[in-house]
Amino acid sequence: MDYYIGIDIGGTNIKYGLLDEQGTILNKGRVKTSEEGEDIIANIQTIVKKYVADYEITAVGVSAPGSIRDDGYMITGGAIKDFYGINLKELLEEKIGLPVALENDANCAALAELWLGSGKGKKHFLFAGIGTAVGGAIVINGQLFKGANFNAGEFGYLIVDSINNGNTRLSTLSLNGSVGHGIVDKYEASNDKKGLSGEEIYTLSKTGEELAVKVVDDFYHALAKGIFNLALAFDPEIVLIGGAISEDEDFIIRLQKEIDDLQKGHRDMGAVKVAKVKPCHFLNDAGIVGAVYRAMEG
Repeated sequence: MDYYIGIDIGGTNIKYGLLDEQGTILNKGRVKTSEEGEDIIANIQTIVKKYVADYEITAVGVSAPGSIRDDGYMITGGAIKDFYGINLKELLEEKIGLPVALENDANCAALAELWLGSGKGKKHFLFAGIGTAVGGAIVINGQLFKGANFNAGEFGYLIVDSINNGNTRLSTLSLNGSVGHGIVDKYEASNDKKGLSGEEIYTLSKTGEELAVKVVDDFYHALAKGIFNLALAFDPEIVLIGGAISEDEDFIIRLQKEIDDLQKGHRDMGAVKVAKVKPCHFLNDAGIVGAVYRAMEG
């Protein structure tokens, strides 16, 4: 039996787990993510030592934020500024003495779904992670599509709203179709009530609170436009939705209706088949499962 370690470097926590070759999670845990790159690497070393003491580890898979080349070079590193412009794969291999596979976090989530989740048996699908911002991944012919510059799947940069005063950023999917920016920030910008979570504002909208209703309506419209465009551009079998909000069945139902309404409003699209949205199977464990799958690929 081969054993693997999966590590998911998130903005708040580093999640980790010991998995076998079937993808069974035998043990897992988490530690707080430091802002310092050296501390993150030290924590990974500690995690690996913990498992190496009792198991013969074949490889380590690491999920990380940012644009990452196939050779492990971090073009960007999300909020972890120390990871910009370094080869994290090579550095980790030197530190822990084991083969390391390094992959973007959204790509890892998609790989988890491809291997054992809602994308199992699918050749073509898209993954969209809806959280603080919007991330994504593309699977074509059962393989990740990364693009010429390793930026494929950055759905958050899509333009889904009118551009005012040349500020393209404010019109993006991440700032309009995400829980963090699209719901929380927009609600707080028009209200003295601060500190509510996206879930709380989403729940308020269901009670009919006027501002919450408007903010959530706008959120759905932006997200539906982004996914509608992606589904038409790539023609996948399904579009998988990740993030905590995807656990809400009402969210998936309404999002699908918004997408259907966009199609109904186009008189030439009556016979066009547009991929349906479906929630992901994996949530918090997606990163470690997908990272291990990447490690098994070699």
